[in-house]
Amino acid sequence: MQICVENLGYRAGKNMILQGINLELAPGAVNVILGPNGAGKSTLLRLLGLLDKPGLGEIYYDGQKRSTMSRCQCTALRRRCGFVFQAPLLLAGSVEANLRFGPRLRGLNVGDHKIRLVLEKTGLHGREGQEARLLSGGEKQRLQLARVMLLDPDLYLLDEPTANLDPLSVKNIETAIARLAGEGKTVILATHNLIQARLLAAEIVFLKEGLLLQAGAAAEVLSRPLSLDIAEFSAAENIIPGTLVRREGRTVLDCGQLAIEVVSERSGGRAAAVIRPEDILVSEKPISSSARNSFRGPIMAVADLGAIMALSVDCGGVLFTVFVTRISCAQMNLAPGIAVSLTFKATSVHLLPLC
Repeated sequence: MQICVENLGYRAGKNMILQGINLELAPGAVNVILGPNGAGKSTLLRLLGLLDKPGLGEIYYDGQKRSTMSRCQCTALRRRCGFVFQAPLLLAGSVEANLRFGPRLRGLNVGDHKIRLVLEKTGLHGREGQEARLLSGGEKQRLQLARVMLLDPDLYLLDEPTANLDPLSVKNIETAIARLAGEGKTVILATHNLIQARLLAAEIVFLKEGLLLQAGAAAEVLSRPLSLDIAEFSAAENIIPGTLVRREGRTVLDCGQLAIEVVSERSGGRAAAVIRPEDILVSEKPISSSARNSFRGPIMAVADLGAIMALSVDCGGVLFTVFVTRISCAQMNLAPGIAVSLTFKATSVHLLPLC
């Protein structure tokens, strides 16, 4: 389903919850609405799912305006949407009874094969006869998702579906969400879980205090944030403040004892450099390359992140976080106190203005 939003606004009493939202969501992919608590994520989700009516602006569904739809058209469109809330809404009775309730309301006859299929996809196979309200929190959330999947909607709207769940339940639900996108379904997921956003998102919409700060491809939003708010929320590992100055025809960010060469026509203002750890090359000795930035310093800490190791390296009072593979870490005998060289290109530095 293709969804476009123009100048969307929503007010609750005297409070403006959303304002001036303009975006186009990616069909057949996972769109993550990311932001801190109180950003307006759930409100936007409810508006997109036709549960609430916008106070301002317009929403287009496959080119059709929300404001011009009749009640019957809204009902028909709502039936193409599946909502999964943070708190599971389950009926008394068995897991199977919960699954059959929705189709029965719509006059649909669902066969046993389809029931088994959604139970398998959500990891609930064999639980058909169990009392739904006695399931664990993660199982209840998976049942809620299975109930929606059984209706085969075009659009899935998921509001913090893994909040307060154990890691295994989170993994099962994330796997089911990824599978939906693989089947060509449009998924809109509201979350403040950055790891989940990195794992699932094709597109990210970042909200703060009801305002849209940035929207676009997930890799672009996370690697080249448009504001310090986004960089800090997205846990950018290297955010380095300084002053932009011109030296010998080049622009550098003066960070005190360290000067980082950047690509910028600006000078004389405060800015922050955002550098992804994966863009920084770690070596035992300085290397000769076209990269403009090369610094040396001792390793202060080593963190085991599984397949990779995160190093904290102090270069002239600036603490860099860099990633190396476990094999490289072992081959170079990297440990706290060992001096290493860090090399990165000026084009790898993303600049954000500071007030």
